[in-house]
Amino acid sequence: MEKRLNIMVPMDFTAVSFKALQFLNLLLEKNPVDLHLVHVIQVNAAEWAGTTDSSESIDRARLHAQEQKANRQFDELRKQASIGFTSAVVYGGLTTSLTRYAEQQRIDLIIMGTEGADGWFERISGSEAQHVVRHTHIPVITIQKDASITPIHNILWVADFAAEKQPEQSVQTIKTLQQLFGAQLHLLQIIQKDDAPKLDSTLQQMQRFATKLELEHYEIHFKSDDKVPDGVRNFNRETDMDLVLIGTHGRKGFSHVFYGSIAETLVNHCIRPLLTYHLK
Repeated sequence: MEKRLNIMVPMDFTAVSFKALQFLNLLLEKNPVDLHLVHVIQVNAAEWAGTTDSSESIDRARLHAQEQKANRQFDELRKQASIGFTSAVVYGGLTTSLTRYAEQQRIDLIIMGTEGADGWFERISGSEAQHVVRHTHIPVITIQKDASITPIHNILWVADFAAEKQPEQSVQTIKTLQQLFGAQLHLLQIIQKDDAPKLDSTLQQMQRFATKLELEHYEIHFKSDDKVPDGVRNFNRETDMDLVLIGTHGRKGFSHVFYGSIAETLVNHCIRPLLTYHLK
């Protein structure tokens, strides 16, 4: 491939963040990348004046110590890693800092591990990975802590195939990944019992979707289930999918609480690495 992917991996030096690097190794075997490892030191926006020296109400010594520790960990990682990378320690809110850095550096793809979240906490607050997915328009690959990472031979694309236009940049990233791995693409529609009479029209929608995006090497699948996230997980258990793709509307605030997001639910519970992208 001529294009080098510009990739960002958020690093807090926990086991789950190193899992993102494990997935990254699959990409490195196929194509050179420009890699950015970013560590966020979270500070209160009301106390932050742009630098530690100019922020008078914060504990400067503590923040300096945290930054030095992160830089030492980056130095240790450089000794172990077989690839060069740009490291950055940034201050601020986790989501806003990562989103800002990604946009400034024109990142093509974000890869991050997630511990996940459950129950009411997931609906109201969510995991850190969910927040990043919700706020950035850059495609994000999340790897849940218990997700299986395997060489990418089969890519599963879950979508509303009759929905609005797919974002060109995200589609191009998806095509690049498919081409890099020589993977088979699988288009999946989750259907409920009363959807059976619509199968022919749904099949036509999926075929139009593939034709419009000029997709290659793809198959079409249907899976019967009451809920889309359950259908995706059950399909994954029954087949050998290695990466899952799904779009998100990036709902925020009360809209997110009341309507939720299928993609964000999968961020916390998908048993395979999950690529999410914004539909608008």
